[in-house]
Amino acid sequence: MKQFLEIKNEQKLKQNLSLKLSQHMKLSLNILEMSIEKLSDYLQKESRQNNQIEIKFFSSQKNFYRENDFSEIENITDEKNLFNELEEQINFMKLDKKIKENCIFIINNLNSKGYLDIEKRELIKLMQIKENEFEKTFEVIHSLEPYGIGAFSLEDCLKIQLKKKNIFDEKLYKLIDKYLFLIADKKFELIEEKLSLSRDNLEVYIKEIRKLNPIPTRGYNLGKIRKIIPEIIVKKIDGKYTCSINEVVVPKISVKSEEAEKNIYTKVNSLVQAINKRYETLLKISEILVKEQQDFFETEGKNKKLNTLKIIDIAEKLELNASTVSRAIKEKYMQTDFGTISLKKLLCINSLTNFEKDFIEKMIEEEDKEKPYSDQDLTDMLNKDGYNIARRTVSKYRKELGYKNSSKRKI
Repeated sequence: MKQFLEIKNEQKLKQNLSLKLSQHMKLSLNILEMSIEKLSDYLQKESRQNNQIEIKFFSSQKNFYRENDFSEIENITDEKNLFNELEEQINFMKLDKKIKENCIFIINNLNSKGYLDIEKRELIKLMQIKENEFEKTFEVIHSLEPYGIGAFSLEDCLKIQLKKKNIFDEKLYKLIDKYLFLIADKKFELIEEKLSLSRDNLEVYIKEIRKLNPIPTRGYNLGKIRKIIPEIIVKKIDGKYTCSINEVVVPKISVKSEEAEKNIYTKVNSLVQAINKRYETLLKISEILVKEQQDFFETEGKNKKLNTLKIIDIAEKLELNASTVSRAIKEKYMQTDFGTISLKKLLCINSLTNFEKDFIEKMIEEEDKEKPYSDQDLTDMLNKDGYNIARRTVSKYRKELGYKNSSKRKI
């Protein structure tokens, strides 16, 4: 009987230890994911709930920044916040907990157009889910308004909207997948030949396509970032780039009274460990980002052609879960000699595509509005710089960037 009790007590001790470790890991991951402002709010809440916990900020104000510290982005608008709208729709649905978590992850990784910049295969690896669970997640995502959210490309975005309208036309889908650039160039006879279409049917298809929204986020506020607060500082010292923690923004947590209860010390200790782990992880990730994108830093950001670097690559180097790296870089910034940049900016799925899109965007923004560049002009300029790119690819990138063709941009 005694031996049985000893075994039971040992099992209970192991279970309690496992539970504590699990709770500590959850706290650590949550703190890692928070932006510096959210971390500030979270710690203030902890301090208010227990006045024995003291939080010291670098400013006399109870916040992580003073009014004139750091970079500021103004984005004041009365439009509805897209991400809040999407989360609200998800919360109204009766979803499996895991599917719901997947959906929240997806909508928090949308770009400014409402698309996903990450490839499907990498996303499955990153989320660590099976193909059927991935498909179920995207069934939910593609049911959200505005329709077209969560697309991987312009073509994908348009087809999502057609499906919501119960339009399943094989030739229309093929037209979108392969010949959008011919519509832009008004090469209707070639489309008719390729798809064996009459002019009347083609006009019906084009009319339907023009009813669709290539940028689902239009009309929505994508969120207001009041302050950009760098947590990492990058400096070039003796010809070498070094990363360090911006100690100014690291909160100091302590117990006010030596007579405080044991559980207060335990809580403070957990918070301190989680915050230390946050900055240790951020620093390691930043060091890899800077090392892999050294050309970007050498040219002070003028060379926008980044080396290919994925979340999975960083995760493997640091022996971390890819989702941990994804959490870590979310809403995190580094201060450089040429400005404050997002850690996410230094990731690149395809370096060549990134440069080509930046080039096209720059040329269109700086063009003479009375004589805008045609897709062929842009293609010639890229080819002249040594980039072997087809005009149809330039046309595709232009549309993905949200620009109309040259005749429609002309003033």
